Amino acid sequence: MKGPILFLGIGGSGMSSLAHMALDLEIPVIGYDKKSSEATEFLQERGSTIYHSIETIPLDGMQMVVYSSAINDKHKDVFDTIKGLGIPLKHRSEFMHLLVSKQKSISVAGSHGKTSTTTMVSQILTEKGFDPTIMIGGDTSLLQKRGGKIGSGNFAVYESDESDGTFLGHKAEYRLLTNIDNDHLDYYKTRERLEDAFFEYMGFQSAGETILFCGDPGIKAVLQSKHKDLAFHKGFHISLLVTEDIVKEEWFQNLQNHWANQITTILYKLGKDELTFQLGNETYRLTLPYPGVHYLTNGLVALTCAFRIGISPNDSIAILSRYIGVKRRQEILGQWKAVTVVDDYGHHPTEIKMVIQSLKDKHATKGKLHVLFQPHRFTRTKLLLEDLANSLLGADFLYLLPIYSAGETPIPGITSMSFLPFLEANPPKMLSGELTADLEILKQNLKPGDLLLCLGAGNVRDWGVSLLSEPEAR
Repeated sequence: MKGPILFLGIGGSGMSSLAHMALDLEIPVIGYDKKSSEATEFLQERGSTIYHSIETIPLDGMQMVVYSSAINDKHKDVFDTIKGLGIPLKHRSEFMHLLVSKQKSISVAGSHGKTSTTTMVSQILTEKGFDPTIMIGGDTSLLQKRGGKIGSGNFAVYESDESDGTFLGHKAEYRLLTNIDNDHLDYYKTRERLEDAFFEYMGFQSAGETILFCGDPGIKAVLQSKHKDLAFHKGFHISLLVTEDIVKEEWFQNLQNHWANQITTILYKLGKDELTFQLGNETYRLTLPYPGVHYLTNGLVALTCAFRIGISPNDSIAILSRYIGVKRRQEILGQWKAVTVVDDYGHHPTEIKMVIQSLKDKHATKGKLHVLFQPHRFTRTKLLLEDLANSLLGADFLYLLPIYSAGETPIPGITSMSFLPFLEANPPKMLSGELTADLEILKQNLKPGDLLLCLGAGNVRDWGVSLLSEPEAR
């Protein structure tokens, strides 16, 4: 047996998924993460060795070192040592490609909805007996407490993360794109560079299938501005998910006329709790067990991919009607004194607005919506401050936690207090970040029938879990 693989930042959602995939292949796994978590504890249960001090890791006999973008210049000395020993050093995206190189790849990209859409595609393929390899950046009951597994089938389904540009190395046979929005501008610097990266991901000059949700303003804007320059590879096919309004637009008609033999157009219409779409001469109706139009559009992208593979829309619709969901996506944690506690990973203005609106619609006749928001990263807060504040205005009651740094160095003048000038219409309660004191404030304001939404990509979930450990929780 070859030596172990070392995963630096193994507690991250993507890295832990890859580590589980390595374990499936019976490769010994050693991991580093600065703190213990449910993810690292489960990896230990499966036989991994986890270190919390990077300097103490034995490197002798290591087969490979895999790192994430979260491992930064602070660890330059360790990287230099690894290189000096001649140990191969791979970014997580490179390692994933090694794992799936013998299968047909289905790549899912987008500013939002990657995890949900990847899970939907994976659930359809799994229930249809394809046994795919799966890499999801989140926990789902489909995989029982982990986000990655090696399958014996012909397909591999994975998320393509645009945050550091490495998703452009994902040369998949099937490329899915849900939306384009202003995020990770700390990396791309400008909206134009972000759009150029997504345009390159679409792969018009490559063989394979691309599925684009053109109802998204970001995707539509890119196609509209670049359609005159498009030239399709002869082995390329594209599915465009569009509304009647888009079909009537000149740029779209020109695109269709030019490349009719390589385009499948799927016309859809959104209702409050359902999505209807036309495929060929048939009309279909999609519903899901989770509220929110974003889940419906993600579902349309997923079932279009399944259709192109050869799975009937009716079969996919039946499977998605029992969509299992993903941990930290409108996840109901429990109840405290008839207050429903929900946890959600949303941390970008678009995501925040969608989840607040979805839960308000669902909860409208019951009680008030209390939103406990934890801003994520100083850079994102600085770049999107006003948009973040505006996205929170739908809350009946708003509470702000200190910014979750995610390892970033604080930016002078950027704190949770920076939100206040934009929230005068709905002044928030400022919390300290100290659990016991914060819970007392929450308990004083919550009433039976209310809903508490713990919102953010950091550890805001801990406040909901702690509330549920209080007396009279169930």
